[in-house]
Amino acid sequence: MTGATNTVPTGFELRTPDDWVDFSVADEASENRVANEVRTRALDGGFTEQQAGQYAEQLRRSVRQARNAGAVHAAGTFQVYEDGPLTATVLVSVVTPPATGDIIGALTAVAQPARADGTWRRVSTAQIPAIGTVGRVHGIQNVTQDGATMRSAVMHTVVPLPGTANVLVVTGASPNLAEAEELFELFATITATLTFTYEREAPALTPPAASRGEVGS
Repeated sequence: MTGATNTVPTGFELRTPDDWVDFSVADEASENRVANEVRTRALDGGFTEQQAGQYAEQLRRSVRQARNAGAVHAAGTFQVYEDGPLTATVLVSVVTPPATGDIIGALTAVAQPARADGTWRRVSTAQIPAIGTVGRVHGIQNVTQDGATMRSAVMHTVVPLPGTANVLVVTGASPNLAEAEELFELFATITATLTFTYEREAPALTPPAASRGEVGS
């Protein structure tokens, strides 16, 4: 017997640059693998043991936070350039909105003008070619991971999941504030590649992380 085609997404595809790495968010061992890789890259790039350890711990916290938040996928990069390292991550999560349905409001409260400490955020909409209109929030925020606070450029893109009340949230983040505008463009470009996949008799893409997205290069 041929199964009926799902009317809700069973997965997704998201393309990242060739020099990015897909991170497993399955368990603590995945945190260690990411940290070890970043530490090796930093040492190869001429950083001290202390500096390499700091960058490795930063990525470890990102992976741990993604895992604890029920992310279904994570990708990122750690590159060493003449003027310093570039660290960036993209996390994908499936979220059930609050009863009001206002997931953007739940994520960010309200749009925030520039503050004296340099933080700000803006709420807008964007277009994803294969999906349509989506919600977006981006800005410079203080991000807390495992009790440590770090100033980061952050972009949330909120994508309704067809046939469900849930949403897919794609979050790009980086502590490289000097390159914030370029990073926002990069996060937007990555998110614009998002497409949903539908497979017969496959489980729907639902929280917390029952099914993982498929990521194409």
